[in-house]
This record gives sequence, structure tokens and C-alpha cells, in this order.
Amino acid sequence: MEFDVIVSMVLLGALAGGIFFYDRMYTRLSTQNRELAYKNNQIDMETKAFRTQMNPHFIYNSFSAAQYLIMINENEKAFNYLSDFSLLMRQMFENAKKSHVKLNEEIEFIERYIELEKIRFNNSFTYKLELNGIKDVKNYKIPTMMVQPVVENAIRHGLAPKKQNGELEISFTLSDEYIICKVEDNGLGLKKDALNVVKNENSATFIIKERLEVINTFHNKKGKLTIINKTDTTENTGVIVELCLPFRENT
Repeated sequence: MEFDVIVSMVLLGALAGGIFFYDRMYTRLSTQNRELAYKNNQIDMETKAFRTQMNPHFIYNSFSAAQYLIMINENEKAFNYLSDFSLLMRQMFENAKKSHVKLNEEIEFIERYIELEKIRFNNSFTYKLELNGIKDVKNYKIPTMMVQPVVENAIRHGLAPKKQNGELEISFTLSDEYIICKVEDNGLGLKKDALNVVKNENSATFIIKERLEVINTFHNKKGKLTIINKTDTTENTGVIVELCLPFRENT
């Protein structure tokens, strides 16, 4: 009788140990699978994001702008333009390798991009960039390739068609565990078919939303994209885009 009790206890102990081991292994595998799914989704989203940044029209038009400067004997301006363009391309390729980028590097990238676009559009718009509550931009990292496509949309679809007196305002604000990037323009505003553009899987806005969904699925911090057409609430024209981005501290 005692032997049966001992055997039963041993079997129960072995069963409990097996269940514990299985649970540990299942949890470990589940975590690994989640991490692998996240990495795969990140790679897919970053590839799409990189494709939107490598806009063929931007590259072609940039070379056309440099060619025009050479034709009118503005050789020094053409040299500086091509120099900045090559730096922009190099930084774009470098950023494509990263999931996050230092905020100071992102700002430098955006400003270089805007300066090239200003030349291309005959200085038809001005811009200003502000930092709110951020003492040192080197201390923060944000998801890469998120802000520039928003700026590009503001210039291409809002300010370029306006052709004069364009204004672009960009701000980065530190708020709790997020950095909020606000991009505002006084351009033509959203067209009636803008919703279809957002739903287009090749559009920058659609890809940004997809990337935020991936980030939100695997992290506690929830990013958000908000688009406001000024004419919906005021008499002014233009668009306000807010990106609420979870950040990492650069330690």
C-alpha cells in the first residue's frame, strides 16, 4: 500500500514537472514566435517605407533641378545641390538599416530634404522647425522613416501646387512616453478623394498606419496618426498631421 502511494507521488511529481517544463517551453516558444513575427512585420513595413522615401519622381526631379542650375551657369549652386542630395541618399540608406533613429539625425535629414525641395520649387515656401520640452535631441530615438513621408506629402500635395507664399511648420514635442511630431502647412488642403489615397497600400500614409499597427501590437506604447483638414474646422486652408511616436532613450 505504501509502495503504491510512493509510486503515485512520484508519478504526480513527474507529471507536475512535465507540465511545468512544457509550460516554460511553450511560453518561451510563444515569446520567440511573437518576436520573430514582429521582426518579419518590421522588415516588411520598413521595406515599404523605404520604397516610399525612394520616390522615383523625387530622384528624377532632383537631377533635373541640378541640370537646370548648370544650364543657367549656377555651377556652385548645382555643386552644393548635388552634394546635399548625395548626403541625403546616403543617410536614407543608413536609416533604412535601423528600426529607430536618433532624433537629431532625423531632424538633420528632414531639414536637408526640405532645403532641396525649396530649391526645386523656386523657394515658393518657407519653413520653421521647433522643439518643445526637448533639451537634448541626441537623447531620444524614434521609429525611422516616419516623419519625412509626411513632410513630403505636405510639400508635394499642399505647397507645390500653391506656388507661392507657402508655409510649413514642423514641431517635435516631448509628452510623457511619446514624442509628438506635428507637420502643418497652409497649402491647398485635402481633396475629396483623399480617403482613397489613404487606403492605397502604396501611399505613404497607409504605410505609416501599417507600421504603427505593428508597433502597437508588440509594444505597450501605442503610436497614433491624426490628419486634420483645416477647412473642416476653420476658414484657413492646409493640413495638420500629428504623429504620436513612442520613443527610446538613447543610453
